[in-house]
Amino acid sequence: MRGRAKVHFSKPAISLDQQVQKIRGRGLRAQKDELTAAIKRIGYYRLSGYMWWFYEDSDSHLILPGTTLDQVISLYEFDSTLRTLIMRLSEPIEVWLRSALANALAHHYGPMGYQDKTKFHNQEAHLRDLGELDKRLRDRHQEFFIKAFYKKYADTRPPIWMVTELMSIGLLSKFYNNIKQEKIRKDIAKRLDIHQSVLASFLQVFTVFRNAAAHHSRVWNRQTSLTMSAIRNPPHLLSEAIEDADRSSLYYLLAVAAFIVHHIDPHNNVVSDLRDHFLSAEDDWLDDMDVPIDFQSSKLWNP
Repeated sequence: MRGRAKVHFSKPAISLDQQVQKIRGRGLRAQKDELTAAIKRIGYYRLSGYMWWFYEDSDSHLILPGTTLDQVISLYEFDSTLRTLIMRLSEPIEVWLRSALANALAHHYGPMGYQDKTKFHNQEAHLRDLGELDKRLRDRHQEFFIKAFYKKYADTRPPIWMVTELMSIGLLSKFYNNIKQEKIRKDIAKRLDIHQSVLASFLQVFTVFRNAAAHHSRVWNRQTSLTMSAIRNPPHLLSEAIEDADRSSLYYLLAVAAFIVHHIDPHNNVVSDLRDHFLSAEDDWLDDMDVPIDFQSSKLWNP
């Protein structure tokens, strides 16, 4: 079946008053001054993304009868706090991975061995990753430790323990997943009590949500084509938390992230803060994330 023919975008920009009128015309219960303030603070298009969840009919954009601006703002604020919590989960994971990757590659290949493409599965991908690293070196050439290195040494790139400090979680993930020697990947993952394939897939999917959170994008019901690898015989602390959970759900991803943070820093309170955030949410919002009804009974969420 042939799809609908595409047309050029022709919608005109509309004034703030027209934006207010349009939203209220869709059925949202809101005082004009409050809705005006919300649009000024959040933006019409961004706010509309959260109203979509309250649509009675996605084609007509009519909102469920009785829906209030307060309900839409509550969902927006829930998602905003969730982004903050994802970033808090990310920090210990990123810092730990920098250390683990630097130590492993330095030990096995030497301080500069990370540049040797023969040490990696996909050599073309490795060259692209080095290109991304070079861009980071150029962008952050004023960093004290980078300036100090190039002032003294003639090498093209600094040693692995320096460059990992410049790597994003996405680049760290690419380096880890591309290491040819399986033992290195296994040894790194073993420190977290998970299989190397699970760590690799976790990092890929988590990077998507971490980056969305960093750029203030919607995360609560975000969809991605990536799915985590199945976790066979997971540790009890994790297995009870993810039992019957959908591997493609945000809850599953966050449960694995919480498990990893628990291993890295058992005293980090982000896990309990995430639990409390779930408990404060509307049941329907949690359903979209596949959060189990009694998730809080799991020991993982009670560190």
